[in-house]
Amino acid sequence: MNLVIDIGNTAVKVYLFKNNEIFKKEVLNENNLIHSLKSFPINDISNIICSSVTKSYKDQLSEIFKKSNYYDFSDNKLKLPFKNNYETKTLGQDRIGLISSAVMKFKDQNSLVIDIGTCITYDFIDSKNIYYGGAISPGIRMRYSSFNDYTSNLPLVKFQDVNKTIGTNTEESLHIGVNNGIVGEINQYINNLKKSYSEFNVIITGGDSMFLLNKIKNAIFADQDFLASGLNYIIKLNEGD
Repeated sequence: MNLVIDIGNTAVKVYLFKNNEIFKKEVLNENNLIHSLKSFPINDISNIICSSVTKSYKDQLSEIFKKSNYYDFSDNKLKLPFKNNYETKTLGQDRIGLISSAVMKFKDQNSLVIDIGTCITYDFIDSKNIYYGGAISPGIRMRYSSFNDYTSNLPLVKFQDVNKTIGTNTEESLHIGVNNGIVGEINQYINNLKKSYSEFNVIITGGDSMFLLNKIKNAIFADQDFLASGLNYIIKLNEGD
C-alpha cells in the first residue's frame, strides 16, 4: 500500500492507496499527526509521499516507516509527469500534486487547475505536459478576515453564498463582495487565458470550491481527493527506481 499525506493550512488528509484506489482516508490534526500514524499498518506500507505547506516531516516519517520508500520533493531525481518551466524550488508541493493529477486524468489536454482553499491557486499545463505557472490570490477566509484585520469597524463574518448584486446591510455587502469578487476573478482569468489557448479544461477543486457550482461555465468539479490522486501517481512513476 501507498501512504499519501496532504498537509494543508487548515487540515491534514491521510490516505492509504491499494492498487491505485483509495483504501482508507482520515482527516487528522497536524499536532497529533505523527502519533496517529503509529496506529497505521506500518509493515503493509511500501511507499510514502507527503505534500506539506507547513514543514517537512521526512525524518519523523522515515523513523516510523523504516522499511518504506519515501519520495521526497527535494530530491532532484524525483520524476514528475510534466516538464516544469516554473522555478522548481518555489513551486508548492500541493501544486505539483494538483498538476500531476491533471496530467493523469486529462492526458494530453490543455488544463487549468483552480484550487479553492486558504489561497486560490491557478495552474496551467498544456497538451504537451509542459507546466508554465499560474497565479495565487487570497482564499475565501483570508478575504473575510482582511476586512476585520485592516479596518476599525467592519465585522468578522463567516462565509455565506449570497446570490445578489446589491447588499442592503454591511454583512450582506461583505458576502456579495467576496462571492462576486471570486467568481469575477476566476471568469476573468479564464477569459484572459482563452486569448492564448482556444480550448482547455477548467478543473475546480479544493475544500471551499462547491459554492462555485453552476457559477463557472463548463467547469469540471473534481472530487476532494484530486490532489491525493496526483501524489499517488508520482509514487507510481518513481516506484522501482
